[in-house]
Amino acid sequence: MVREARQRRGERVPMVVTERSRRAQGTVDRCDRISWDLAWLIRFMINAFMRPSDVKFLQHKHVTVVRGRHVYLRLNLPETKSHAAPIVTLQPAVTVYEQLLARQRAKGFGAADDYVFDPSRRDRAQVLKAYGWQFSHIQTVAGIEANAVNGQKRTLYSLRHTALTFRLLYGKNVDVLTLARNAKRSVEVVEKFYSSNLSAEMNIDLL
Repeated sequence: MVREARQRRGERVPMVVTERSRRAQGTVDRCDRISWDLAWLIRFMINAFMRPSDVKFLQHKHVTVVRGRHVYLRLNLPETKSHAAPIVTLQPAVTVYEQLLARQRAKGFGAADDYVFDPSRRDRAQVLKAYGWQFSHIQTVAGIEANAVNGQKRTLYSLRHTALTFRLLYGKNVDVLTLARNAKRSVEVVEKFYSSNLSAEMNIDLL
């Protein structure tokens, strides 16, 4: 999907993807093309455990690059769902963020109060809608529109699911409590909706 998002930057999203969600003609031209930062958004989300609803409000002032024994981003997001603790990312998110920031600064953005994703769009309510259209189209052209297991439609929220599931699979004995707190979820939710999809054979190395 990242490869397709890169190759199709600027490509128009077919009318069928967006027509049912359009509310105002003035938003159409700005929402129905694959944006430059969609590929970065996909990579960022699977390394940052964020909810899509956090993406539209993430500003540069919320992001701190930490370089020590470990390299990661500390995301001090506005408090949501009674959780105020910061999120820490995996190291690949640092590379994504720095590439994104460099491009934004070249375009006149990148200030502390600027948004990390789609900073030119002041109407933040439209941000996730636009990315959702683009994400849907990229799935279609990549040939992975439906989940092979249960046929459920993938959305931007699936990237958060991917981030959590990958840590359970490849996190080298990461404990569920730490993972749940970083994702601002309860242990019960992580075990019910993520661990329940894993079989013992998937983690045979750890066993």
